[in-house]
Amino acid sequence: MTDLAVEGLIASSEALIAALDAHDIDAIETALPAFGRGVDALRGARSVPATPGSRARLEEAMRLADAARTRVRYLTDRTQQRIDLLANAAGRFDCTPATYARPGR
Repeated sequence: MTDLAVEGLIASSEALIAALDAHDIDAIETALPAFGRGVDALRGARSVPATPGSRARLEEAMRLADAARTRVRYLTDRTQQRIDLLANAAGRFDCTPATYARPGR
């Protein structure tokens, strides 16, 4: 793994987290492709002997990437809940369920 790939993932994760926390759609649309490129660069990086410093930076990159993933999942679920409430208020039970259910039941 290269330090450049790790630093790129850290920077793109921080940008995505800031955009998500600010609810800035334009910034999110800019940050998402950069985050994807950061993940791809780290995934494609060659493995090199890890120093304590590079290991700590990699752990930081992974922590930030997980924080971004958690925010995206939370906001996705919250948006789905709002859609469900709007559909329920409009009497459109055919669009989305008002409650969650197990598949196949």
